[in-house]
Amino acid sequence: MMNMKITSNKESLIKGIQVIQSAVTSKAGALPVLQNFLIETDENGLKLVSTDLEMAIKHFIKVDIKNDGSVTIPMKKFVDVVQNLDKEEVNIFVDEASKIAINSGKAKIKIGGLPKSDYPLIPDIEEKDSFKIKALDIMNMIEKTVFSSAADDERHFLNGLLWKNEKGVFSIVATDGRRLAVTWKEGLKIKKDFKVIIPSKIMNELVKFIKTNVKDEKEEMTVGLSTNQVGFKFGKTVFISRLIEGNFPAYEQIIPKTTEFKAEVNAEKLLAATKRAAICSNDRGGAVKYTLKKNVLIVNASSQTMDFEDELDIDFSGKEFQISYNPKFITDILKNVGSKKVTFEFTGPATPSIVKSAADAELLYIVMPLRAQ
Repeated sequence: MMNMKITSNKESLIKGIQVIQSAVTSKAGALPVLQNFLIETDENGLKLVSTDLEMAIKHFIKVDIKNDGSVTIPMKKFVDVVQNLDKEEVNIFVDEASKIAINSGKAKIKIGGLPKSDYPLIPDIEEKDSFKIKALDIMNMIEKTVFSSAADDERHFLNGLLWKNEKGVFSIVATDGRRLAVTWKEGLKIKKDFKVIIPSKIMNELVKFIKTNVKDEKEEMTVGLSTNQVGFKFGKTVFISRLIEGNFPAYEQIIPKTTEFKAEVNAEKLLAATKRAAICSNDRGGAVKYTLKKNVLIVNASSQTMDFEDELDIDFSGKEFQISYNPKFITDILKNVGSKKVTFEFTGPATPSIVKSAADAELLYIVMPLRAQ
């Protein structure tokens, strides 16, 4: 058997590895092979594959293939070695014992790898019920919602985003139980109705990849769904993830049907004032208090050692009232809303508030206020 032999340049190796890096596990006690990534020669170039058994990423880079082959390589060691090479050309050789030799200039490094046969088999994307969607549209929809999902909630269904297609409306929804983000699009020509919960981790990776690699707003990605997994495909790059089991909360019931008052405010100015208030509120469970008067918003916060007050012009003509929020919930919305102005809709200081974007009619946030201190 001929041993694998390839030549690449340092930059394309590093860029390729950055695409797949997040699916390599760093958990203590994980199988050693899951701390590795797979490289395999292919007619499309060098295939790079990573998985932590929850998600998997496949990506191709162009290299000069002298001899075909495959091996799995410890991710951290390989990245540290390649990043510190001072020559652009990198030669990689693999012997029968899965030992990897990396030669660049006069530098020679050897790393012990594991054979491909030890690596989990990565399923392919389900093409049968797949649909196409513009990559930049999806990126925007995820960015405007993903921050509202939970991180490590024992109610696993909150640690992901609901993707739903129903009656010609495609929606992405996130909630952690105290806030909610909903965005939707109509007329996307998705034939099949579905309702799935996709882990936030793969959503964030998708955003990162699209940001770096997709420049054309017409460029589409393929989404393939099966009973327990979802796949996203851009050209030859594929992201695959397990779906989260469980029932997503009936979020429509949380959205107030009517509201009493509205206030329109400059998003940038409110973000700056709320950030300043957050510094002066208690570190844990701190609150920011908004007092609404005719065309004025007073922003307050206090802790044992600090007090803060600021005033903003707003468009408001309802009766004067006060409402308190977790400042992070407000700043998260304002950082991601992508609009110069936002409208708050209230029914009272203890009921959910709605936040809408002036620039996007297909976007809605709900925030639970804090009890007045």
